[in-house]
Amino acid sequence: MTEPLNLLDPKHYEAVCRPAAEATPLPNWCYTSAGWYALEVERVFMKVWNYVGHGSRIPEPGDFFTVEITGALVIVVRGDDGEIRAFHNSCRHRGSRIATGDGNCKALTCPYHTWTYGRDGALLATPLIEEDEHLRYADLGLLPVRLERWAGFLFVNFDDTAAPLLEWLGDLPETCKSYAPETLVCTRRKVYEGVQANWKTHFENFNDSLHIPFIHGGTLNRQNVSGRARRTHEEFDGQCVVHFTQHKGSRGLLEGESGFPTIDSLEGRYQEGTWYPCILPSTMMAWTIDCMFLFELWPTGPESVDVAIASFFPKDRTTRPDFDELAEGYYRRLDVILPEDNDAVEQQQKGLRSPVSAASRYTHMETLCHAFDNWVLDRVLD
Repeated sequence: MTEPLNLLDPKHYEAVCRPAAEATPLPNWCYTSAGWYALEVERVFMKVWNYVGHGSRIPEPGDFFTVEITGALVIVVRGDDGEIRAFHNSCRHRGSRIATGDGNCKALTCPYHTWTYGRDGALLATPLIEEDEHLRYADLGLLPVRLERWAGFLFVNFDDTAAPLLEWLGDLPETCKSYAPETLVCTRRKVYEGVQANWKTHFENFNDSLHIPFIHGGTLNRQNVSGRARRTHEEFDGQCVVHFTQHKGSRGLLEGESGFPTIDSLEGRYQEGTWYPCILPSTMMAWTIDCMFLFELWPTGPESVDVAIASFFPKDRTTRPDFDELAEGYYRRLDVILPEDNDAVEQQQKGLRSPVSAASRYTHMETLCHAFDNWVLDRVLD
């Protein structure tokens, strides 16, 4: 399938916009084209609420972590006043990146000319250069990035005119209320760097149950068979796509593993299965009866993505003397499943790259993939 000269011509995408039972997936170039990816960066990632991490990653003043959102460098730091702030990770002198990774700092110091900033972003020192009327410290603090939070989950937005985060999330806070999300802490985060696939393939894979008997035949599929899981797509207000799977037991463990008791606050339907809300464009959650795990997609190019998986438990579970032992069972499940998914999407990417790829049809079980594709199209073509 040849990439067209005019990527923004709606005629190229008419088949994608049909009702789900008649629709095709996005054209191949939406997964391989540098030009299309640049449009996604400009019109999606630079305009939306991007999840960057959880407040429990930086519990103490001076704790920080850094992220890269489709090329935009951001540092998230807890200040002396306890507030969490986000800044562009770029020195106001000559633009150098200031920090990498995560850690704790007394101040943020640029490695190039050692301009130094406080944990609130204020410029504190410019070695060998004195402050004067042409270089005013008050005017040269780190540039802030808009940051808002829900229940400890931190999101940034590069568009100062965007609607508030809670409007973006819609029904999600109310849907997840029974899990007491404000009590959760992140106990492990593992990153798979350089997965050779377009970021959208992983989002679609998360919302595709058809692959489970084949890609996860000896792992997840054993739960589906033994627990007779029943999956439904949920109507949802907000920038999310959501499905619910009714089943017995925890989806945080592999078949035969034992773990923590059910979260104390769960009632009714929440005790009977797992919610899978996917916050557009690149964050996928799984709220099951005893924990939550969260997938993060960090696109690094049209055909590469870093994938992170974070595990969350109620804080009172983490103080149990047997926490580390029991938590290992949950980590094992993720350490088995995610490599299987990574391999699947890499194989898909190789096929999509082929000039004679034959991808042409969704099925009635892939309505969330269809909804996601059209969400992306709406924003890129708008």
